[in-house]
Amino acid sequence: MTLDEKIHGMRLHVIRRAQVLGNVSRACREAGISRALFYRWQRRCARYGLDGLHPRRHHARPGRPVQVAPEIERVILSVAISAATWGCGRIAGHLLHRWRVRVAPSTVQRVLRRAGLATRRARLTVLEHRAVQTAGLLTERTRRALWQARHGRTRHVAAQRPGELICLDTFYVGQLKGVGKVWQITACDAACSYGVAWLLPAHTAEAAAHFLRTILVPCYRRAGWRLQRVLTDGGPEFHGAFDEGCRQLGIRHTRTKPRHAWTNGFVERLQGTILQEHWRVAFRRRYFTSRAALQRTLDAFMRGYNHDRPHQGYRLRGQTPAALFWGAAKA
Repeated sequence: MTLDEKIHGMRLHVIRRAQVLGNVSRACREAGISRALFYRWQRRCARYGLDGLHPRRHHARPGRPVQVAPEIERVILSVAISAATWGCGRIAGHLLHRWRVRVAPSTVQRVLRRAGLATRRARLTVLEHRAVQTAGLLTERTRRALWQARHGRTRHVAAQRPGELICLDTFYVGQLKGVGKVWQITACDAACSYGVAWLLPAHTAEAAAHFLRTILVPCYRRAGWRLQRVLTDGGPEFHGAFDEGCRQLGIRHTRTKPRHAWTNGFVERLQGTILQEHWRVAFRRRYFTSRAALQRTLDAFMRGYNHDRPHQGYRLRGQTPAALFWGAAKA
């Protein structure tokens, strides 16, 4: 028995059961269907006979249209490159007006996606390269692309030894009842991922300079490294007194470009880890009433991060940050 026959038999049984019982509601409860569905079957049975109880046969939906001809695809690509800022709708309209070729905008977009030209930037890049080959015109973006082709990818922020480059950043932890606004300053070594985090008494350049002078520099001295350069963003806490503190300590201070937060990605990622794995857990476990208690929990987390947690990145390859950071002191 096919599935169609089973469904037809079940519907016929429900209608006959209702006739025997003389109660539609009871028959529907036994079959587990609604009365509205029963009356729908009953109307189909009265109109078409017993064959009306067979399930309707749904035709398959039409599939994707046949792919455009190769010559039309070449025309679409030539128009897209010559008019690189046009969207797929305008290209489709141009094809209809100029060549009497009717193509849907979605089809134009699929053609561009297959050719790697789905975005305006990709089409402009191809146009620039063609201009270089024909007229020798060079835009700034084309110069960068040619430089990367000759010299490889652009250099990323990196360091060979601890202390060579320290990434610094601050972030707002929150405003706690009884404590006030809490800001954290975080340092991450670009060579070994060793992290140092401290809660600032105020979000000022003086507080950041105090952290640099009394916390960070002594930590590197104890480990046997000299702190050479710090990398920060352009925040107000890294101007004024912070610049003066760097000059007094003989530390080179560089800043990231505006709106280029990824340049300082080492410390940005560390702060995200502290937020996700420490603060959002700690604030759900206990109630803090002082900065000292907050700092103690933060110190405990950083000890685990530096000494107990192996890092699998290309710099440490399974070692802990402390193994490399304190290596000079142990030797």
